[in-house]
Amino acid sequence: MKRTLILALCLMSLAAAETAATTKPAGLTAEEERRKTELQNRLCADRELSCAYVAGLLTDPRLTIYHPPEPASSPSAPVLKERERNPYLTKRFGLLTPESLERCKEFVQAHALAFDAAYQIYGVPREVICGHLRIETDFGIPTKLSPNPLGTVPAIDRLVTLYVRTPSHNQPPARFVRRQAFALRELKDLLHSASNFGWDLFQVPGSSTGAIGLVQFEPSSIKDAVDGDGDGEINLFNPEDAILSIAHYLVTRGWDDQPRHQQRAIYAYYGGHFDADPNKYYMKAVLKYAHEMGDYLKDHPVEPGLASLPNHSQ
Repeated sequence: MKRTLILALCLMSLAAAETAATTKPAGLTAEEERRKTELQNRLCADRELSCAYVAGLLTDPRLTIYHPPEPASSPSAPVLKERERNPYLTKRFGLLTPESLERCKEFVQAHALAFDAAYQIYGVPREVICGHLRIETDFGIPTKLSPNPLGTVPAIDRLVTLYVRTPSHNQPPARFVRRQAFALRELKDLLHSASNFGWDLFQVPGSSTGAIGLVQFEPSSIKDAVDGDGDGEINLFNPEDAILSIAHYLVTRGWDDQPRHQQRAIYAYYGGHFDADPNKYYMKAVLKYAHEMGDYLKDHPVEPGLASLPNHSQ
């Protein structure tokens, strides 16, 4: 874990100034202090978690509880019309540009054995795995649109903030209760994983909802992650682990040789209700990228014999 978390840690350090400007820590109100104590008690009630471990994390001076970001302003009519389009297929997102497709090719080139294993073991083609990696974190490559694709704030800070901090704007009480329930559930899974794998949670960056790694698995999905490089560890910042974990995740959501089942599995990665969602933007974008990637690789084939899995016997 320490070896491949170096990339994430470097990104966190480089983005520290930007993070400080956009996500500022602040003291807690009496009500927020009460919620923090309540959170500790609820985590301690989990028999699989050490209460001393929980208390140590929540009293660690590195723990930072942030003010939530201000809500976006209401869009005008022209912007609303733009938002009706698939956001992943907009020109700004650049999903289908030659540069975007080339990133997949380079990633496949560098990790060809892992992609081959994902197909042989799980039946998930490299183009689909690339689709998820491109949309989730752009293969971990910083870009102008997403300068910190793996996050800069520890996932534990994000989730504790969701539970403790009062929203900065008017939010229905029921919605805040659901947010707290989500944060508690994800924190339990995050702490279980950290305890099992020996993670220092203050060195594991996450998204605004605590999603982790190249694959952006929320903590409740880490149980579906696999050791892709055979080093005996689960590390979602490691490309081999990420590649095999996506394939395994899709299989656990019903992926097989039936197109309809494949669509549902891809949709499940994003979350939501398949039958009730008329747009299915994420699923359509992954499949579109996979289709375009298939054509791109025919015209720009991966050179054979240049990739290998890391050697952990040394």
